[in-house]
Amino acid sequence: MNSKIVILHDKIDENCPLDQLDTLTEVEQVEKALVQLKYCVEKISFDGNLQELETLLKNEQPILLFNLVETYYKGRFLHLIPLLCEKLNIKVSGGNSTSLFLSGDKAFAKKMMEKGSIPTPPYIVSTQTKHLKFFLGKMMIEKPLDEEASVGINENSVFQCSTIDELQAKFVQSKKKNQLLEIYIEGKEVNVSATTKNGVLEILPIAEMIFTNYPSGKPKIVTYDAKWVESSFDYINTNRSFAFEKENPILAFKIKEIVKRCWDLFECSGYVRFDFRVDDKGNPYLLELNVNPAISEDGGYIAASLEAGYSYQQTIENIVKEALYE
Repeated sequence: MNSKIVILHDKIDENCPLDQLDTLTEVEQVEKALVQLKYCVEKISFDGNLQELETLLKNEQPILLFNLVETYYKGRFLHLIPLLCEKLNIKVSGGNSTSLFLSGDKAFAKKMMEKGSIPTPPYIVSTQTKHLKFFLGKMMIEKPLDEEASVGINENSVFQCSTIDELQAKFVQSKKKNQLLEIYIEGKEVNVSATTKNGVLEILPIAEMIFTNYPSGKPKIVTYDAKWVESSFDYINTNRSFAFEKENPILAFKIKEIVKRCWDLFECSGYVRFDFRVDDKGNPYLLELNVNPAISEDGGYIAASLEAGYSYQQTIENIVKEALYE
């Protein structure tokens, strides 16, 4: 009986940034879990050549491609990997081609949310004065359109403009850098991980990011340093808590309802993390959804899974089962 699983991951070199180097740890941990589950595992480094990947998969004929690729042209072409698997009739873990395509560009995803009546912070789409007036004097945040893992996010990402000219210049500059400008929601930061079990949506315990010892004026956001630079102030003072649902049951219910609607809207599959901000009036805003978030043992998705009572091996086993029998 064929039990071969191919783990496909980003090609990593020694000069890669910390978030990409973490992929190697993730691959090792997933491989170990799959071997413990009695699968035959082969690891393949993906350099972006789909034709070579197609030839390889035809030769290997795995029962599953375990997709850990996170940076294919900064995320905008990640949907091509499951799309290729669909063409070859090979099962693939995690997000399908539709969900990865729809979520791969943050601006496009926000348009989807707006059409689906999913609350999301307003964002700048043009330099028209009439449009920009709404954003004057408001705190805003700048972030990459097609990057995850808090890439490009630091405390200077939050800013405020007092004139139209200043805001127009900022928007033009951000477009050149492929950045998104949106209203910054002062308040709580909440992460919600979701998956399916036996084909039924399961929302894992809600995590709140707790920002301790932050001085006045320092934005309470999950920066790149908070995720990856262990010696930094942000890393040391940004922690995860699972007390949110107990402390805010009504708000937690509202957030879960948004997750359910968004799961259907983006035709999600596999495992997804939804990032929210909640303002001081208790209004939740969905910032983005991350299809195929990192599943290294110290990551947010696995933390939520452990909180739900699943071991790391059980989580990987469920990912495989859901992919094979979808």
